[in-house]
Amino acid sequence: MSAWPARDTLPAHYLFAAFAVVLAVVTILCASVISAATAGREQAPAARYPIRHIVIIDKENRSFDELFAFFPHADGARRARLRDGKIVRLGRTPDHTLLDIGHAGSAAALAIDHGRMDGFNLLPGAMQDGHDIALTALHPSEIPAYWAYARHFTLDDHFFSTIVGPSFPNHLVTIAASSANTIDNPRGQTYHSWGCDSGPNTVIPAINPHTGRPYLTKPCFNLRTMADTFQAHHISWRYYAPGVYRSGYIWDSFDAIRPIRYSRLWKTNADYPNTRFVPDALAGRLPAVSWLVTSAQQSEHPPYSMCVGENWTVRQINAVMRGPDWNSTLIVLTWDDFGGFYDNLAPPRQDYISLGPRVPTLIISPYARPHHVDHHEMEFDSILKFIEQDFHLPALTHRDRTARSLLTSLNFKERPLRPFLLRTRVCPKADYHIHTGVAGTIVRIERRQGLRQVLVRVRGGNIVTLIVGPSTLFEMMTRHRYQVSLGDFRVGDRIVSSSRPDQQRALVYGAGTIRDLNLRWFGPRVGRITDIGQLGHTLIVRIGHTTLLVDIGKRTRIMRRNRHRGSVADLVAGDVVSVTGIENTRLKEITMTTVIRQVASPR
Repeated sequence: MSAWPARDTLPAHYLFAAFAVVLAVVTILCASVISAATAGREQAPAARYPIRHIVIIDKENRSFDELFAFFPHADGARRARLRDGKIVRLGRTPDHTLLDIGHAGSAAALAIDHGRMDGFNLLPGAMQDGHDIALTALHPSEIPAYWAYARHFTLDDHFFSTIVGPSFPNHLVTIAASSANTIDNPRGQTYHSWGCDSGPNTVIPAINPHTGRPYLTKPCFNLRTMADTFQAHHISWRYYAPGVYRSGYIWDSFDAIRPIRYSRLWKTNADYPNTRFVPDALAGRLPAVSWLVTSAQQSEHPPYSMCVGENWTVRQINAVMRGPDWNSTLIVLTWDDFGGFYDNLAPPRQDYISLGPRVPTLIISPYARPHHVDHHEMEFDSILKFIEQDFHLPALTHRDRTARSLLTSLNFKERPLRPFLLRTRVCPKADYHIHTGVAGTIVRIERRQGLRQVLVRVRGGNIVTLIVGPSTLFEMMTRHRYQVSLGDFRVGDRIVSSSRPDQQRALVYGAGTIRDLNLRWFGPRVGRITDIGQLGHTLIVRIGHTTLLVDIGKRTRIMRRNRHRGSVADLVAGDVVSVTGIENTRLKEITMTTVIRQVASPR
């Protein structure tokens, strides 16, 4: 028997109760649908200022004077002071340089020289093909878009890199208000990464900012960042960067933050494809705070092209201006470090690691002060300070708590500026295919902890480092079906290499191919053994008027007179042998002997 009354006898209070239940269920379901529909859309909370979207575009390795030495009313310089007191005019920076310039922590300290700013010409890689590239500046016609932005919006001409060092520590400051005391890029990487993915042998130099004590540490930190603040206060954010191990991945600073790298936020926020930035901007899907970095080829990191890099920047900014969020957006276009290029203004000293040389910084927003040069002293913590002010957030460290904000570059009382769209330029085809050819003499070959590198002295005296990877090809002067190896190379050999600049340090390159110009195919040639090495690994063979050192390795086949396979024990001084292999013509050495065939024996 049913527990409910029949329908025609259902009391009114039951009908009302049932209706209330149905209404509650429908309300819950509707709320769930609305919540699911809006969950994917990142909404910034109420902002203090009319800026609800902040975009930080972080480009590579240029000083303020290199880009804006000639800008009207800015604190630029057209001449540089040298260590001996001589004053020289700045030359003209080529669109893409031959080599990188030293800009590590020690290089930055050398250039600053206790505030005298007279050591730039002494940096590794400053002299390139007879020209002092460190003491150069770009002409306005070579960076027309950057000058147009500077004229139309706000140029900060007293904006310093935070750390006296290169990319890694300064990028880290932009997410953590701290470099974790690091002052250089990591070294000893197994993989093309700077953070937690960099491999077991990687270390990074650091300095206690209060005592000056140097030490080494691992570039994978348990460090509080802006991501922690944003998550706690429900503020949307993304770090737009190239994918894992791709060119430019090294500048994804969250890879150095262990709690982020190994959490779900890595996929959803911290390693967001940089190719998604333009469509997100056009569609109004930008989060409250975005960081944006790109590949080395588009980053302006020497030796790559300024024309190509500037075009990339223009496309990103145009997308923001064409999108629906322009009226509530602030774009901070900055460069991470000075890159070895001259700057005339001494950075204020805060401690043993701060501040570093000036970098160009542009404030692009409807609320930027138009046609303005802001002379207030700022650094990367100033960006975080403004974000915290705008979204009512607590500071991460003493640095962002005490830094000057970007507010002096903004004006919220005047009519907002309209979009300022620019056209990209037509760059020479060569700018898109920069192949760095390293040519010189081998100084040293190093093998340590699974890493291999070749040190080469190039024209002008610079010593560059070729990093040998698993895909590096080794070649001899003449092509042959037998492939040589690094073991065939010798100190003093002349080499040419097709390689790509590695962004970890100046004058470091990832080798694609290395061709030894002293190696050639040899044989088969007949000669007489005059001696056998004590360890049985070498023979001395007289061929005509030439005495050769013949190396015997695992790949060497020794054939006896009866055509059977033999060993070194079957050979004696006086034997006539036929030798085939690869010869180092400079040393008269068969570095890789493929076949030794016994022709005649005195026994």
